[in-house]
Parts: sequence; C-alpha cells; structure tokens
Amino acid sequence: MKKKSIQGASLAAVLAGVLLQAPAWAADREADAAADSGEIIVTAQKRAEPLQKVPVSAAVVSGITLQKQGVASIQDAVQHVPAVYVSQAGPANLLFIRGVGSGDNNPLFEQSVATFVDGIYRGRSRSTQSSFLDIERVEVLKGPQSVYFGNNSIAGVFNIATKNPGDHWEGYVRGLYNFNFDNATIEGAVGGPVTDTLGIRVAGLVQRGDGWLLDKSSGIHIPRVRNYAGRVTLLWKPTDRLSVNLKAHAERGRQKGGLAAKLTNCPPLPIFTNVNFGCTAAIAAGDDTRPNYVRSQNPDQGIDFDAQSAISTISYEADPFTLTSVTGYYHHKYNLKLDVDAASPDLANFTVPERFSQFSQEFRVASNGTGPFDYMFGAYYEHDKLRGQIYANYGLFTPILPNLVPPLAPYLPFGQADDFRQVSDIYGLFASVVVRPTDKLDITLAARQSWVDKHFGINQYFGMATQPFGPIVPLPAALAPVAAAVGKQLGLGVAGYRAENRSDAHFSPSITIGYDFTPDIRGYAKYVNGFKAGGYNGLEHTGLPGTLSFGPEYVDSYEVGLKTQWFNRRLTFNIAAFRSDFEGLQQSAIGTNGVQGGIFPVVRNAKGARSQGIETDMAWRVNEHWNTSLSLTWLDSKFTDFKNAGGSPTDIALGHPTIDLSGKRGRYAPELSGNFNVEYMFDLGQSLQVKLRPEAMFTTRYNISPNNDPLLWQEGFVKLGATVSVANPSQGWEFSVIGKNLTDRRIMNFEAGSNGSYIIGTEEPWSISAQLRYDF
Repeated sequence: MKKKSIQGASLAAVLAGVLLQAPAWAADREADAAADSGEIIVTAQKRAEPLQKVPVSAAVVSGITLQKQGVASIQDAVQHVPAVYVSQAGPANLLFIRGVGSGDNNPLFEQSVATFVDGIYRGRSRSTQSSFLDIERVEVLKGPQSVYFGNNSIAGVFNIATKNPGDHWEGYVRGLYNFNFDNATIEGAVGGPVTDTLGIRVAGLVQRGDGWLLDKSSGIHIPRVRNYAGRVTLLWKPTDRLSVNLKAHAERGRQKGGLAAKLTNCPPLPIFTNVNFGCTAAIAAGDDTRPNYVRSQNPDQGIDFDAQSAISTISYEADPFTLTSVTGYYHHKYNLKLDVDAASPDLANFTVPERFSQFSQEFRVASNGTGPFDYMFGAYYEHDKLRGQIYANYGLFTPILPNLVPPLAPYLPFGQADDFRQVSDIYGLFASVVVRPTDKLDITLAARQSWVDKHFGINQYFGMATQPFGPIVPLPAALAPVAAAVGKQLGLGVAGYRAENRSDAHFSPSITIGYDFTPDIRGYAKYVNGFKAGGYNGLEHTGLPGTLSFGPEYVDSYEVGLKTQWFNRRLTFNIAAFRSDFEGLQQSAIGTNGVQGGIFPVVRNAKGARSQGIETDMAWRVNEHWNTSLSLTWLDSKFTDFKNAGGSPTDIALGHPTIDLSGKRGRYAPELSGNFNVEYMFDLGQSLQVKLRPEAMFTTRYNISPNNDPLLWQEGFVKLGATVSVANPSQGWEFSVIGKNLTDRRIMNFEAGSNGSYIIGTEEPWSISAQLRYDF
C-alpha cells in the first residue's frame, strides 16, 4: 500500500480563516450550558465544576448537540474528536485515546480507556454497543484519571451523563431517516414534577434499518439493526438537603450481518502457501475482494446485545460537607457470530458469547466550601462476574479428517471451545485535598489505593460443531484424547482445564497546581500516577507455563495547560502539553508452542511506551450569527521498549513471530488530527431560524494494527460533513438535513489478519439523513 500523508493543500483549506484551534464540540454553547452563567459544567473531579476551571484536557458535548448531528452511539460521538477512536471489532471492541488502548485481540482485557455512565463504571468493551438515549452530555477526559475514576482509567475516560427530571414538565420527540441506508430512528422523552418532592422522566428509543455493506450471501445490506432502549428516572427531594436519584435502563439490540467488514488486500503475497483459506479461497469461489462495499460471506452472522442497569445516587448535604452514595448494578449478554475466513465457502466460523454482571458501591464525603481548604475522600467496592466462550467451527478440515483420523468422521465438522469464567473484586480508597494559600493559587494533593483480586478458570476442549454458529458438543470421553492430539497437530493448541488466582495492589498519587492569572486566564500543572491491574488471556492455547496471565500497567503522566477566555468570554482558547510514560502496557502478540502450525494469540507487557503531544482548542462566538471552533492535536505516541512484540502475518511467514517495535508508533496514533466547524444562524421571516453548520475532520496517516503492519496504514484524509436546519422556536420544531462523510472517504477502523489475508472494517460511507424534532 502506497504511503501518503494528508495533502498540504487540503489542510490549508481547512485551516484557512481561523486564528486558533478549537474543540470539536464547542460550537453549540447555548446547548452545552448547564448553568445560568452559560459555562460548560462537568463532573471530571466528582464535583459539578466549570470546565474552564478543571485541570484536565477534555472535549465536552451536550446531548442535544449529539441529537442535532444524528449521533446514536459513543462510536459515532467521538469520530470527530482528535486522537480518539472507538470501534466494534472481533474478540473485543476498540477504545483508544492519544494512541493508547487495550486492543481487540483478547476478550478478557479491561479497557485502558474507561467508560462511566451516570457514575457507574462499565469496564467491558462490549458496553460500547449501547445506544445513546436521552443524553445530558458526554465528557471525553484525556490522560490518566486514576484518583477520581479508579484503576482502569489509565489512558482516559468517557464520562456519560443522562438527563434527570426538571422542575417543570417538558420533553421531546425526534425522528431521523437515513436515505442511503434505509435506516430510521425514533427517540423521545418526557419528564417533570409529579409532586412537590418527586420528579419522573421516561425515555425510549427505536432504531430499525439497513447498513451500507451488501452481503451477497444473505442478500441484504448490513449491518441491519433492530435496536430498542428505555429508561425511567425518579428524582425524590423530600428536603432541601436530601436528594435520591433512581435510574433503571434496559435495551435490546440485534444486528444482522455481524461486523461491517470484508476481505481485502487480495491476492495474498506469494510467501503465503495456505491455499484453502481467506483470500485464496475467496478468489477461487469468485467472491468480490475489491476495496468496496460488497462482500460474500457465510450467512447468519450477527450481533446480539441485551443490557440492563439500575443506579441509585443518594446525596445529603450536612454542612460543611456532602455525603454521597452511588450504587450500581449492570448486566449484559452479548453474542457475536463471525465468519473469520471472510469467504463464501464454509471454512471457519466463530461464535463469541459473553455474559457479564457487575455490582458497585461508592461512598464519598466532600466539603461544600471554596475557602482556603477543601477536601473529598471516599471508598469504592466492585464485584464482577464474567463468563465467555469462543466456539470455533473448522469446516475447512472436514474433507481431510475422515481419511486421516477415521474415528472422528461421525463427529464432523471439527470444533474447538474455550469456556472461561472470571470473578473480580475491586477495592479502592481515595482522597483529595485542596489548599489555597492565596486567592489565585491552589494546590491539590490526591491519591487512590487500589486492590484487585481475580479468580480465573478456563476449560478448552475439542468436539463437534453441530451448526455453523453455536456451541461445540464435547466428544465421547474415549475420543477426547484423539481429538486433543489432532487439534495439537493441526496447530489449534491444547485442551484441558486451568485455573489461577492473582492479586494486584497499587498506590496512585497525584499533585496539581493551579493559578488564576486573571478571572478568565487559568494555568495548571499536574502529575498523575496511574495503574491497571493484570489479567488473563482468554485465547491462551500454547499450554506453556506462565502464559495464562499477564502483568499490570503503570503510567507516570505530566501535563501543563492554559485555559483562557477573551473579549467578554466570546473567545475561548485552551492549550495543553502532555507526556505519559507507560510501563508494562498490555499488548496482544503472537506466540508458539513449537508444534507445526501452532501460532496463537498471547498477551505481553511492553516494557516501555510514551504518549506525548500538544492539544489546543478554541471556540469563538463572533457575533449573534457566527460561531466557529477548531481543535488540533499533535501526537507522538510510540513504544520506547518493546523487543518481544508480535509480528505481522508477513513477519510470521518469514519466520519472525516476534519483532522489535521499539521506536515504532502506536496504534491509532496520527501525528496530526483535528476538527473544524463553522456555524451561521439567521432569521427567515418573523418566525423561522436557519442554521448552517459545515464541518471538517482531518488527520494524517496512522496504523490500525497492533504490530505496525505495513499493509494496514490508513492514509491521511479530510472528511466533510454538514447540517442545515430550519426551526420555529415558538412552536418547538426543528427540521434538519444531515450530511456525513460527504467526501465519501473509505476509512478503515479495525482489522484481523492471518496467512496473508485481512478482514477490514470500515466507517460509514457518505450519507444524507433528514430529522424532525419537536420540543414541548
């Protein structure tokens, strides 16, 4: 693949006319305002604070802005945030900030980018399948957030807040239709006071429609979705001091066609001799392997996702402090059916179900004042149960096994199962103290002590795949040793049961110094130490000692920043420089047990990695008609010491399953990325308002593989979008036409490769949607 960076002329066109850089989501100030002053309010430090006063580099967007742009998920929401990537993938989904994430090659990874919804941690990557419903705001907090959000937030946090009942009855309903994908969404909410002390809010969402990738085997455009979600929120304030917030949420998602991915980069290089898999099999079958939106794969692929949650937040103001209790229960059931050879012949199918449940409890005590001394301290407990399986149906061995091993002939297709369970207990104590020696200077000392205990067991066996997608039936006991020997010779690894326990503990300190040069200019400098516990490899098939578990991650992070507002706060300009030094970054790699053909996913801790750069953002309210904003990130993210990294398929074919990635850039780490938008509003007649909002997202090239595969560079691009809206504020309606990816760039977002063949997932191509919203 030819290497090419972003065109200078295109970048110049995007940047022309702007003085400074700005946040991707700062334009809709009126929607983002959560206080009478119009300031953006966040809870990045477990307090409601103005964003301009919080010492963190962040991007914040309101729920109404998300709706106006037709955003339906966290994956869509962060597409225009520089150096932030979220995507569906195979064994796990992808979440990256500043070139750091946990990858998608292991189903047991906790995510280095943590997700919180209404204060409750969602550590499994599959929770990103959730649809956005009645969102108040999304905060993207960059860099380690260990003290306030726990041990698994070593790279950053997605902090999502949903709406609560207000002090008067109000609501909305919106309908969106995507013409290109024949996809429709209806969402609505209503809430208000039932009595003087009790409020309620009810919200619901239905989404049905097709996707953008034609699957010739099933005859439909995928991903074909059927999503349903609902939430009920109760807010009880029996006194001025006591507040009880209860939320119950449930959703059901069905996605036909599985992942929006296809086989590309065909034919494979001549060094790959496997003639019955991936590209070779697809070409022989006449499949479309061109880089387009047409594929031929096994039918009946899909993704099922069901989730339920219940959250109780109780707050009591007892001068001079506030007591807060946050109790959460979350459960999801997920199942992925995936054609891993990505060709029309029935060669290899994986079924990847997952069940996860979590209970958490947090208590906090926080001072109420802003005097010379402020404090917060608390305790946290979490109990998780995870059960997952990986069922592999190896139809490619059916023609050869009856002659090689006749006793197995009645039990074909040959299948393999990984059945694992993990129980985790997480304990934490945290505290922060703010000292203000003067009215301009503040010093924050904070720390968190974490303890993580994990109990893991995995049963691996070979058996009969009775259906293309589904469980593997164990063979009769007499044949189990035969199947284990055959699986080992076929390069499929070992069978048997293994179990381990591990405990990790760490103390994470931080110090922040803030200084108010003027009421509108604030500088800060901070140091944060972060930690993520070790874990287990749910794909461990080598059987070698010491390979089932992997060690923890650590980070020392430094950041200096300046947050400023000018011209009566019409212009906001922020800049931050950061550097994070990681030790033990958990990375997927390739291992072998010495058996012919035995190449297996393993997890290794990279000895050293560094993410550093500069982020700037600007929002300028030029006048009552014009708003503009731009954000820009320069990023240098690379491994500083990773001599035992896993090789690419080409490296492995050349006899190098282990390579040295020291000095190489990390995954999803473009050197330069940003977002620019302009908003122009004007009146049409006496009752109508028109809003025009063009937007451009731009990036230089970046690699999407965990091993810097030279065939998997996403070239630099400029992606354009635009929204045109007509509204009648007095009647409460707004009609919008939303254009996305108008330059129709084919953008890779995840990959899976073996034997020279690559399955590539892509973002949505260009589309036009129409949306009607009514507020009441």
